Amino acid sequence: MSDDDRQRREERPDSTGPNSRPRDTTIAQTGEGIPDDSGRPVQVDEAEAKRIEEKIREI
Repeated sequence: MSDDDRQRREERPDSTGPNSRPRDTTIAQTGEGIPDDSGRPVQVDEAEAKRIEEKIREI
């Protein structure tokens, strides 16, 4: 790769599409740090939690 190609590549943005996020950042909620667009907390009632727990213990 020539120096001119390298320079042009560095000047190009990481992404120009509708989801223009940098390529080296996570899109998952499990990434490090405080999420800047986190999802809503999961709502589970007690009966559902108990059913899930029993199902897991059966395994």
